[in-house]
Amino acid sequence: MRPRTQASPAPVRTPAAVPAAGPGRLLLVTGSIGEGHHAAARAVEERARALWDGVEVVWTDTLADMGRGTAPAFRSIYAGCVRYLPWLYGLYHRLLRRVPPFRAATRAVIGAWSAPGLAAAVDRHRPDLVVATFPEGVTGLDRLRRRGRLPVAAAAVVADPAPHPLWIGPSLDLHLVSTAAGAEMLRRWAPEARVRVGAPPVARRFHPPDGDRAAGPPRVLVSCGSMAFGDVAGICRAVLDTGADVLVGTGRDPALRRRLERMAAGPALDVRDWIDDPAAAVRGCDVVVTNAGGATALEAIACTRPLLLVDPVPGHGEANALLLARAGLARLCRGPDELGAAVRELSRPDRHAAAVAALRAHLRSTDPDADVAALGRLRAPDGGRMRAQDAFFLDAATRRVPQQVGAVVVLDPGGVEARRLPRLLADLVRERAPGIDLLCRSLTDGRSPRWVRDPAPDPGRHVRAAPLTVGPDGRYRSVDDAATAFFGSALDPAVAWELAVAPEPATDRVAVLARAHHALGDGLVITDALVALLTDESAERPHGRARGVERPPRPLRWRRAARTLRGLWHLAAMPPAGRSPLTGTVRGPVHRRIGVDLDGPAVRAAARAHGVGTTALVLAVLAEALHRTFAEAGVPASRVRAMVPITTRTRAGADARATGNRMAVVPADLPTGPMPPHLRVAAVARAVHRAGTGGRPEAASAAVDAAGRLPRPLRGPVVRLVHGRRFFHLVASVMPGVRRTVHVGGRRVDAIRPVLPLAGGVGLAVGALHCGSRTCVGITADPDLVPLLDGLADRVRASLRDMGRS
Repeated sequence: MRPRTQASPAPVRTPAAVPAAGPGRLLLVTGSIGEGHHAAARAVEERARALWDGVEVVWTDTLADMGRGTAPAFRSIYAGCVRYLPWLYGLYHRLLRRVPPFRAATRAVIGAWSAPGLAAAVDRHRPDLVVATFPEGVTGLDRLRRRGRLPVAAAAVVADPAPHPLWIGPSLDLHLVSTAAGAEMLRRWAPEARVRVGAPPVARRFHPPDGDRAAGPPRVLVSCGSMAFGDVAGICRAVLDTGADVLVGTGRDPALRRRLERMAAGPALDVRDWIDDPAAAVRGCDVVVTNAGGATALEAIACTRPLLLVDPVPGHGEANALLLARAGLARLCRGPDELGAAVRELSRPDRHAAAVAALRAHLRSTDPDADVAALGRLRAPDGGRMRAQDAFFLDAATRRVPQQVGAVVVLDPGGVEARRLPRLLADLVRERAPGIDLLCRSLTDGRSPRWVRDPAPDPGRHVRAAPLTVGPDGRYRSVDDAATAFFGSALDPAVAWELAVAPEPATDRVAVLARAHHALGDGLVITDALVALLTDESAERPHGRARGVERPPRPLRWRRAARTLRGLWHLAAMPPAGRSPLTGTVRGPVHRRIGVDLDGPAVRAAARAHGVGTTALVLAVLAEALHRTFAEAGVPASRVRAMVPITTRTRAGADARATGNRMAVVPADLPTGPMPPHLRVAAVARAVHRAGTGGRPEAASAAVDAAGRLPRPLRGPVVRLVHGRRFFHLVASVMPGVRRTVHVGGRRVDAIRPVLPLAGGVGLAVGALHCGSRTCVGITADPDLVPLLDGLADRVRASLRDMGRS
């Protein structure tokens, strides 16, 4: 049976279940060889749903993720070796356990093979917790963790009583093993691994039966795994010779079924292709006989059924049998004669009762619910490696030009009192931030910058208690002045994001100021996180989780590489940015922030009239306003080169909630010389179209990624060289925003003005965002570089009016 790749339906909660806080999404990593790994995953899922209200459970198959044809090939090789070359399979396991170089090489190959597919699954599902019940999956997850590509909690639930070395992932957060001797094996191979003895990973319905063994011939369940390995007919014959009744599953092997039916044992032999209710079958028998030692053995122990292991399969089967026998949990039988003698012995009520009592004593020291609850308490380790594009902005930041993005969220009168708003923000951070991945991250700077995950962000660190009061009796004359002060200091990377309130008592309006380090994400994901955190509507529409990034098929990767090369050629052929009135020496971090709220319907009407999109129209309005500014200041300039961010989320298969910077910043020359408005709009539209085609976005993204991957001593100088006035004159971004009406504390959101950072030697950054019926413009400027800055907002409004008339 193939594991599910989507959320599975929730079973009926048992009365004993006590809902508790846990992960929002659980990813189970299993493998389609036999049924034991799936059975362990189902057991984890069942208890997770009973313990954690609302948990979403998704599955992935390690072998399927390893490539087309891998799963059938593994199953065929495994079955062929066990049936026809048992000595070879046994040799492989002996080498794996006893020869360190062979063990290391095998782990390296399996880890390198399985890790890419598992990385894609983690990116696709965005889980809070990953639990593997398949050894190749454990090895792959360990490789991802060691390479910084598994930023969430991860654990292994070991389905073998005697695990082999592929079950160990030293960097994972926990290994649950069903036997103490098995746990010691893992600790011997990896002393640093976190290992704990737990209950057998079986479903709740596998529990001890009520009452003692019924009188009459013993009923024996013969189960040799889903592939029916070994001499199943010989095992059944040996048990039948003792006078016992036999229930046997053939694993849907028609040849085996025919052999069993020819035995003519009458009603004493019950042959089934597949046992539909294995729990009832195990509880209803007196003895369990198997040669696998995996899931069937654990289910028998959970049901306190005496367990006989006969002629176990080589490799892991032999290891499981020896360990269980030494632990007193099973009896190992070599051949039919020993099996018959063991069945006769267990037919005696006193011997049967003693075996059951031993198993009950073993189970008293285990608690499967506590095991799964412990998985829910695991926390992602510190040290998730930073993506190259995110590291780029960490190195672009300087004391004079801090790299922080954010927004000024303006709230209308009404709703919650302004003085209570900081407390409301603190409550929202406490309740909602743990479910928003971006807000659970902070940065550790140093030789190798890394993410630190905080599962419960502290409102005291992220919300300023003191308001930035605006008005005659306040500290600031306007919301723009409050925003200038709020964004004027560099944000501590360990804090990563911050909120503040700027009330205006005279009008009862309030502004919520929000900023985040640019390394956390671009404007799209920051805006999405703010809306999810702050707005009343988010309580009814959960933020959900990002779909992540899907690795494109190989032919598409080749096409992308070709486009990237073409784009690099286009970018290299562009002339230098040259001089501009907007560039020079940025003298300090306190840059002016100015907000301009434009009429949204007027923007859209003007765009339709000119036959262009709103992005081109807004950039044309900016170009017209700069033309008027330069003309009034007497510093004419025929063009300015803007770096325009273009999202790569759709190109990469990621949605708007995928964290991090997923954009390409492409150059577009905006005409700022004298010309009629309609010609300016057409010229800007052509420049924007050209910037987004010809492979330029792919090339720009690749360049940022390459710079971010450089060694730290080289990365800083290179990043600051390319992210500055040598290559562009201003930053201009137009974002989709929020078209629906939203509220914060009952107050309608009137405007969301984006705030963008400057770059080295670049004095102007302009962001635009659509919010309800407004198109909100946020201007960041160095007053020493941008001429006639005080009138820039009025010139933007006038430019839009003229664009609408032309």
